[in-house]
Amino acid sequence: MEEIIFEQNIQWIFFLYLLSGIIGAGISAYFFKIYKLFSSSYIFGLIIGFALISFGDFFFSSTVASANQNESFNLFHWLQLSITSYGYAFLSLVYYFHDLHIQKLSIIMKSVLLSIIPIICIMVFVTITENDAVPSFTQYNEYFRIVNMVSIGYIVFRTLSNTDIKNRKILFLIPLGFITLFSSQFVRFLFTIEPETLTLLFSGILKIIALTIILFALTRDSKKKENKELRDG
Repeated sequence: MEEIIFEQNIQWIFFLYLLSGIIGAGISAYFFKIYKLFSSSYIFGLIIGFALISFGDFFFSSTVASANQNESFNLFHWLQLSITSYGYAFLSLVYYFHDLHIQKLSIIMKSVLLSIIPIICIMVFVTITENDAVPSFTQYNEYFRIVNMVSIGYIVFRTLSNTDIKNRKILFLIPLGFITLFSSQFVRFLFTIEPETLTLLFSGILKIIALTIILFALTRDSKKKENKELRDG
């Protein structure tokens, strides 16, 4: 049923995932700009996390046209789910280890990045093997969504308890953005239980809104800082 809905809405899905990928890449680019000014493992982790989520969206938008080819689409969807869920999990780990000493955080980030290697190896192995050996993504789709919700839920908790965010009003939009992102994954979870076109599209729209809120909060706060520095002179 999910494959049929994807096939019937290829253009909409392509647009939603492409736009989501662009906004996610914008967030990653923003943190990269900050990283060039203030190099830290924490900022580097945020770059990688959002880049993985963005790449997963770009990848799926470029392969959604294969929705009418069951075996290929199944494989591509597995890859997209794995990349995106790893991105969310990676972000939650970045927030979890945020308060560690810089050197310890650097070691942990390197270890987490190294863990991508076996994932890539598994993807390559799956790609070169017969597609018939890969189970249908629909059997496990909801588990990926649960992992995403747990990861995002933890990020919401950490951002709400962050004193810097509490003291800067515009940054309070960041936890709101992650709450909206959590909602998008919850709606996507509902889609795995009862597939409907409206649910799928609503989930994509919520994700775009969520990432837009986060990007707006980050760039708006940055502009406020620059204006203050100009005034103080």
